[in-house]
Amino acid sequence: MPGEPRAAYLESEVLTASRERLVVVSYDWILRLLGRACRGLEQGDRAEKHAGLAKAEGLLIELRRSLDFGPAPELAGNLARIYSFVIDELARADAEDNAGRIRAVMGLVGELRETWAEAAKTVAGAGG
Repeated sequence: MPGEPRAAYLESEVLTASRERLVVVSYDWILRLLGRACRGLEQGDRAEKHAGLAKAEGLLIELRRSLDFGPAPELAGNLARIYSFVIDELARADAEDNAGRIRAVMGLVGELRETWAEAAKTVAGAGG
């Protein structure tokens, strides 16, 4: 099947990635799913919009659940609040069919993604 090499590559990337890189990959998927939700909304496909939002919310819930409050409790608390805010915004966007809210969340998630990507580079450069 044509999708198998890509699936194998993605599985390999996830299985060998650092924790920081996994967060970046999660943000990438969230952004893709939110793009899917926007396209669904713009095309009048409510099921597609809802599916993209629901999957993105699920990833955000997992990110929030995986926060480690031990080493940096203030940072983890701030991220937990951001994730909760974003999840609430996506629920509102779904209920209101509001593409503007989705795009605003995409901007915030994009900023988080860039910050984590830089952190992952720093950690990798320091030897993990």
